Amino acid sequence: MKSFSGAKSILGLVAVLCAAVAFAVAYAISVRPGASWLDGQWLFAVALPYNWTMLRVTGESNFSPDAPGQIAAALVFDCALAYGAGALVEAILRGAWRLARRPKSPA
Repeated sequence: MKSFSGAKSILGLVAVLCAAVAFAVAYAISVRPGASWLDGQWLFAVALPYNWTMLRVTGESNFSPDAPGQIAAALVFDCALAYGAGALVEAILRGAWRLARRPKSPA
């Protein structure tokens, strides 16, 4: 029996890094001097999974670039979701690879 030493996923880590970079770029665009409300929509689009979940769970989503707590929560939520999606895809690909590499039995 294998011992569980923690979740390890390279694809999950890459997905988290991509999500964090996208979040940072969207945040920088939305809070730069002279930014309009349309620039803030990039941040809302990147945080859409968080906003959709909050809307379904609590019935409202008061997401704004001016609320640091909401920004941090959306970043953590998006990174966790990205890791889970990356880890799931990696597990499926590893399973398919193992099935493809299994020795064929003569019929």
